[in-house]
Amino acid sequence: MIVTIVHAALPAAGAQLAANLALLRGRHGRQVSLLDASPERTCARWGLDRARSRLRPAVAARAVSGGSFADALERLASHHHDVVIDTDGADSPDCRRALIAARVALVPLVAEHADGGRDLVKRLANARMFNPGLRVLFVAVGGERDPAPAAWAAMRAFADQVPAARVAATIVHLPALHWGAHVPGRCASDIDGSAGAAEMAALYAEVYRFFQE
Repeated sequence: MIVTIVHAALPAAGAQLAANLALLRGRHGRQVSLLDASPERTCARWGLDRARSRLRPAVAARAVSGGSFADALERLASHHHDVVIDTDGADSPDCRRALIAARVALVPLVAEHADGGRDLVKRLANARMFNPGLRVLFVAVGGERDPAPAAWAAMRAFADQVPAARVAATIVHLPALHWGAHVPGRCASDIDGSAGAAEMAALYAEVYRFFQE
């Protein structure tokens, strides 16, 4: 299964979601690869740091872009149970390829971005023309607190513009999501009992349950 993370304006959150999902998938006994197609290369550096620190489970992460992206994705998909792809929010060829290949697109979202995301809506709709089975799961991102009711309404209205899309019941909070990230190769899911680990476990269950519906 391929999960593509598309972040319109939250690259740090997108990279954290990708790393945590890949790690949790590995903990469930799946052979997973993390493909970094973002300009920041955060996931690729994280995977390298994790390997150097000999943390378990190990997560194979690599940066790839341009002409090598399609070949790398095809090769990884044929040799792994799962591929998690971190992309940017731009209308780039790599992002388009990643969406067309994906079973689920995961989109971190804050209320202020919901009003200006028409280009993202169009790109998700275009991807579904080539990949009708694509499901889109928007993830509300909060700070210390949950989004206000008006923000929730804006996010749901935004999601309603995209066919086969919904807003996840799980809210991720940026401070909790970054717990553990100060240690090279670690992420929130490495910290048992933390709020970040709990949120990512809940979101992980939603993502893969969404795929099965």
